[in-house]
Amino acid sequence: MTYFVTHRGSSDRQSPHALDQVKDLTSALAHACNLISEGHMDVTIGDGDGHSISGDDLAACCAGTKTISADLFK
Repeated sequence: MTYFVTHRGSSDRQSPHALDQVKDLTSALAHACNLISEGHMDVTIGDGDGHSISGDDLAACCAGTKTISADLFK
């Protein structure tokens, strides 16, 4: 399944939302965690079925206190 990682830049001067396409969930999570650590805002992982994860749940997955699943916390 393809996952989409969306985000805003680390400052208000950068473009609104960027969209990155990733082929697997492990890579999508790694990419999202890197964006968060770089200071990007509104980072979200979504799939083509309408599931998504963002905010505190995504941050907890990056910290290892929660585990992300294929349905993105459906």
